[in-house]
Amino acid sequence: MIQEFIKIGVEPKGNRKEQKVKCPECKSLGKTNWKDDCLSINIESGLYNCHKCGWKGCVKIDENFKQMEYTKPTKQNFTKLSEGGLKLFSDRGITQQVVNANKIVMSKDGKSVIFPYLMDGELINYKQRFLDKKDFRQAKDAKAIMFNYDRCKGQKEIIVCEGEFDAMAFEVSGFEYATSVNQGAPNVNDKNIDKKLECITNCYDMFETAEKVFIAVDNDPNGRRLKDELIRRIGAEKCYIVDFKDCKDANDYLLKYNNIELKDTIKDAKAVPVEGVFSVEDARLNMLDTFRNGKVRGTTTYWKEIDNAWTWRTKEVTLWTGYQNEGKSLFLQSLCLLKAFHEGEKFAFFTPENLPMSDFYDDIIETLVGKSSDPMYKSNQMREDEYLEAIEWVKDKFFLIYPDKNFTIETILDKAKYLVRRKGVNHIVFDPYNTIEHKMKMGEREDLYISRFMSELKRFSIDNNVGIHLVAHQLTPQKDAAGRYVRPDLNRIKGGGTFSDKADNVCFVWRPERALDFSNTDVVFGSQKIKKQKLVGIPQDVMEITFNRKTNRYYINGVSPFDEVDKLRSTEPIQLEIKEDAIKPNNNFETEETDLFEFKETWE
Repeated sequence: MIQEFIKIGVEPKGNRKEQKVKCPECKSLGKTNWKDDCLSINIESGLYNCHKCGWKGCVKIDENFKQMEYTKPTKQNFTKLSEGGLKLFSDRGITQQVVNANKIVMSKDGKSVIFPYLMDGELINYKQRFLDKKDFRQAKDAKAIMFNYDRCKGQKEIIVCEGEFDAMAFEVSGFEYATSVNQGAPNVNDKNIDKKLECITNCYDMFETAEKVFIAVDNDPNGRRLKDELIRRIGAEKCYIVDFKDCKDANDYLLKYNNIELKDTIKDAKAVPVEGVFSVEDARLNMLDTFRNGKVRGTTTYWKEIDNAWTWRTKEVTLWTGYQNEGKSLFLQSLCLLKAFHEGEKFAFFTPENLPMSDFYDDIIETLVGKSSDPMYKSNQMREDEYLEAIEWVKDKFFLIYPDKNFTIETILDKAKYLVRRKGVNHIVFDPYNTIEHKMKMGEREDLYISRFMSELKRFSIDNNVGIHLVAHQLTPQKDAAGRYVRPDLNRIKGGGTFSDKADNVCFVWRPERALDFSNTDVVFGSQKIKKQKLVGIPQDVMEITFNRKTNRYYINGVSPFDEVDKLRSTEPIQLEIKEDAIKPNNNFETEETDLFEFKETWE
């Protein structure tokens, strides 16, 4: 087990079962006092948990769950390109010099060419392209990285393409720093694209050090989705858009025009607008796309009754309100968990009131599994293998923000931006508003400050294409004639009505019988303001909701959306049909040869 810890950068101190050591994640994040022994590890179970940055997981691999490990292709013999292989490139206007520079070789059976994916001179992955059909495949279980990584790393300017042929077309025009995503553009209808763009996450250092990134992807809906995600992950401030005019991509442009004309597309690339004045021309492509294919609508909560009142939509600020200790945080977490499970969406929480971190993650895991993690409740406690499997599932979908220095909105948003860029987070939750360290200007009224604060959240949501969710308490509750707390109201949020004025949506969670019977777990969810009702939902109350403390789940008329989660968790993953022109892993080969190709000891 010690060797498994060493593989992830953790250095145990001897064979003692439980110990505290330095956290490599704290060091990579640049945290102060990263040399502190803040990472708790268990040599027997393989569990690790940092009490400073929240990094946690398990290195133990058993029959109950698997931690992702990458497999490097074996080094066996490759064959030099045949005339047929070289013709595949020459027909595309790519010279033999460029082919050699990219170390392109051929499969031993002569049926396909091989694009090696190298990192620090080592073969990490490869892509195979057959000569007789447009069929791409990759090495089985290999790490996803960007094409041409070694030559692009450290460059001040990088060109990002959708495929290797396009990157090599730019090299024909004199640019050696052209790269490509390894699986092409995500489909415009894909719900979750994180796995397909894992190469961005694994090579983020390449983009982080670049000063300019030229986005040169295909001129089609899928390419535009890739463009938008690249801008979101890399940052609009350093992105430039390449226009291929009447051509689909860089390789087509090279063939229709010439290498000099293709070179000029970089010179003519337009900076992504970050601030200033715009005209309709800046929105033309997006307007035509939505006119032809529809606007971006709110997406399902996987709870049809809730969908009528509110749905998920990025670039919006949703305000969540209610009285203290009535479950608004847990209700929001449950909706986040459903979205993460069904679509792989990622969430970042600034929630100091729900710390320590183990308590926050235990809440999520208990809802996911439907059982307690506390040994005090033995009859309802989940098994350890269920707990470990849940930890493994949660680790790359839910992140905590807990800055070292202060809790100002500037500091929190800085950490949030890091998680958007490095981890692909889709939604940011601030829970609650009063835990943020607010800095009002001299003589500034509270309502004017709140207006400025909400505008800052809205701008961040638009610039980074994320959803913002802000939890804010109600004023001290009033009681009606029967002694019940009155229904929460968007105009009775602590701090005033400016919150609801500036929010896109206002939702509430309310326990109407709590004042009369604290044990009563009946809940009402409601939306009181929906700015874009045609796209998100119609303001209304959703009744007949109850909370079950045993399962840590909410139910409507006795049915929970997590019932479907339980079914899906208990079945094998669905094998999806892959189209002919999609990238296929080696395990889809019809032959029994897993390692088709032999690699030389070096790539010279």
